[in-house]
Amino acid sequence: MSKGKTAAQCAHAAIMCYQSAAEGSEIQNAVLQRWCRMGQPKIVLRVDSYEQLNGLQIKAQEANVVAALVRDAGRTQLEAGTATVLGLGPAPATDLDKLVAHLKLL
Repeated sequence: MSKGKTAAQCAHAAIMCYQSAAEGSEIQNAVLQRWCRMGQPKIVLRVDSYEQLNGLQIKAQEANVVAALVRDAGRTQLEAGTATVLGLGPAPATDLDKLVAHLKLL
């Protein structure tokens, strides 16, 4: 994906995660409110494969961390349905670190 496409996909993931947390449990909503007060920090990391992305989504769900998988609409660079980005959180940094500490910055 181009840098612009990656940025757009990350924006989709952030919005999806926000919506999920806002509609989630009281705890998820409280974490969301704290995240908003802290300036909505975001970090973009790289995975090597769809399998790694999918495994990360499963681990996040098992850990009760908000996770949103973005699939492309297929209007520009990718085939429709291609998984592009996995949004995680908002969640406590310790919870996220358990899932992604091994990944590298994009």
